Amino acid sequence: MMVRSILGLFAESPFEPLRELAHKVRDTTRELPALFDAVFEGDYERVQTKSEEISRLEHEADQVKDQVRDRLPKTIFLPVDRRDLLDVIALLDAVADYTEDVGIMVTMREMEPHEEIAEETQTLVERVLDVIDQAVDIIESLPSLIEAGFEGPEAQRVKEMIDELNRLEHEADVTQDEISRILFEIEDDIKPASLFMWNKIVNKLGDVANRAETMGSRLRLFIAQS
Repeated sequence: MMVRSILGLFAESPFEPLRELAHKVRDTTRELPALFDAVFEGDYERVQTKSEEISRLEHEADQVKDQVRDRLPKTIFLPVDRRDLLDVIALLDAVADYTEDVGIMVTMREMEPHEEIAEETQTLVERVLDVIDQAVDIIESLPSLIEAGFEGPEAQRVKEMIDELNRLEHEADVTQDEISRILFEIEDDIKPASLFMWNKIVNKLGDVANRAETMGSRLRLFIAQS
């Protein structure tokens, strides 16, 4: 009964729009496979189209982000530290922003689709999406975590989900490092501008996964401080 009474205070809380924000961010990142398919096929018209779609979805995520922040007046009663929740929102926003950055980068010039990095780049994109999916699943667990008072088996389950998030991000890091190694191996055979841009793109993809992992660390604070 007490749990229901407390949760009733959250009727206008940010947690439902936070969930919506996480889904919008994930929608933005899910355009990455098609974007890189177009890059490696040399279909520059489709690259531009997919980049514009990513920007459209990022804008939608921004609008939801503003809704979440609007529900965070200092007077609202929250079961977590307001600053930590703002950090989670900012990190989700960064995931969408960095995804948009990737989309813009591949349109700045006609990227040479180097076959040597095609497979590893597509693997990196898949691993980045795995990280994002895991991060969204953790956000989905917040209502049950709140009901459990951030304790007991539910808290342990979420901690294990965050551990898995960290593992997935490490796998993305490993793939990112492998692409960098390949690029340096072939640097004498490609244009310097191409080498520079591919390194920037790969690093930015890594940043997408990194921000999602950092968000998981902030959510772990919810458990530790409650």
